[in-house]
Amino acid sequence: QKVEILKRYMAPALDENGQKIGFIIGTDTMRRILDPKYYGNDMKNMLEAVRGMGRAGVKFVVGGRLEQGKTNAKPIFVSGHKELEELPKDVQSMFSLVSEEQFRVDISSSEIRQRAAA
Repeated sequence: QKVEILKRYMAPALDENGQKIGFIIGTDTMRRILDPKYYGNDMKNMLEAVRGMGRAGVKFVVGGRLEQGKTNAKPIFVSGHKELEELPKDVQSMFSLVSEEQFRVDISSSEIRQRAAA
C-alpha cells in the first residue's frame, strides 16, 4: 500500500525498465521489513509482501548498525548478511548491503541533530 502511494511521487524516476523506488535503511529496519510477526506471523505472507514490493520496483540499500546487546557486552556491528542468508535469492537480490568498511560511522542520528542544533 505504501509503495503505491510513493509511486505517485516518483514519476520522474522512470527509465527503460520501469519505475524504481530506492530506500536507504539500516539493518534494524531491514529486520523489521523481513520479520514475519508484521505479516500475521506467517513467513509466506512476509515473502509475498516483500516480493510485491520488488514487483513494484522497490530496492533497498542497507547500512549496517552498531547494536548493543541485551547485556553489558561490547556492541557488535550487524551487517545484514545473517538476516538475508536463509531467504530466497529473489528476495535477497532486493537488498544491497553496504560493507562495514564502506559505511561505518559510530554516531547516532540523535547525536547528529544535537550537534547541528548547537
